[in-house]
Amino acid sequence: MSEGSSGDDSLSVDRRSALKMLGTAGVAVAGTGLGSIAFSGSSAAASVDIGATNPGSVTNDRGDLSKVTIDPTFRVEWDNLDTAVGKVFYVIEGRTRDNGTWSDWSPVFRSTPWLTPQSGKPAGVTVSKPGTSGHLDFYVPLSTFLNRSSANRDNDNPSPGFGSTGKAEDPRPLPRPIEVVNELGRPDYENADVNYPNGHESYLAGNSVGSADDAYSELDNGKLSRTAGGEIETGDSSLTDNGGTLPLVNNFPGAESGYYGAADDTSRFDVDEDGASDTDTVEIRYTFALQTLTEGDVPYFTGSNFDENYSSAEDPVDTAVREDSWLENVRPADVNTGNSELVMDGTDGYPSITNNGANTAASNVYDAYQAIADSHPAVISTTAQFTVSVTNEAGDSGVTGDTGAGASGGGQ
Repeated sequence: MSEGSSGDDSLSVDRRSALKMLGTAGVAVAGTGLGSIAFSGSSAAASVDIGATNPGSVTNDRGDLSKVTIDPTFRVEWDNLDTAVGKVFYVIEGRTRDNGTWSDWSPVFRSTPWLTPQSGKPAGVTVSKPGTSGHLDFYVPLSTFLNRSSANRDNDNPSPGFGSTGKAEDPRPLPRPIEVVNELGRPDYENADVNYPNGHESYLAGNSVGSADDAYSELDNGKLSRTAGGEIETGDSSLTDNGGTLPLVNNFPGAESGYYGAADDTSRFDVDEDGASDTDTVEIRYTFALQTLTEGDVPYFTGSNFDENYSSAEDPVDTAVREDSWLENVRPADVNTGNSELVMDGTDGYPSITNNGANTAASNVYDAYQAIADSHPAVISTTAQFTVSVTNEAGDSGVTGDTGAGASGGGQ
């Protein structure tokens, strides 16, 4: 499954260093209310600040936590780059801390929205035309958007703008947020009885994941973490029967996004002792990367019908780029012949991901992106933390009532 092309700030930065991000992420802990994560910033010369409010606490008679979820909204902006942006890749990772010890980072969700004409997109997202300046705005919670995206794709026709070329559907109920912690736990990617085409290391690193459909059909066991007090559910889909062993609860094949399961199980959070409480930390890492168009993408990016207007030209792709209104801010030189690449990778004195663990500029290697996030205008990586408190209520017992005693006797 190799990878194919498939708070705003006012800081003054140089003309290329302007990837900006503003958003919030609803954080939910099973049995509690909501909190939020707020983040803003820009890469290169600018700083990134991120904060989080704690979502609340769980108190019950078993000291049992069912799940911790996030449901982000975000807006990404860029200005004055040297190459037109056509796609915005992002990955969300999570980890937990217990008694001062952090677990390893684990990916929980990834996606690559395309800046195609708005008519091809579900409600909840706005995008600019591809170009050296622009934006991508998810103004509804991600769960809502994924639900609408999946519904848009659930047909036998291609869905331009989201990389889909046919019917797909989600095996688990929608909408649902991203589960960072749950009782199924982090999938055992390393020892799972599945055949990763390029090994589990590539899958977890991000450079070889294939499609979300493939992930469901080949890796997923179809399970969904239980609701509080309920049974673990098993999803059902008309996609190829899944034969995998991994609980990829955050895979959304209908929206061609997701790929992963939770980052950890609830054992670090559960409190077994009566009357005791414990507070542990969850950390989320967001990494965004701006990417180029490819020749194969162009037919999906035109504002008019590509076949009718450009297919008869001597060079259909070049003609579309030069003449189509939706591509007016794109030059032929901005379009790659192969897969989508990181915009301005290794140019103008900026670093290249190929010097940081990626084989090519088209490889979505999470560590490679994060290694250059502080010094490249087309990459940003930032984190947020929040705590989760769990209390096991002290046991108690008592009896109330009336014995209703009575006596009678007789004699002489």
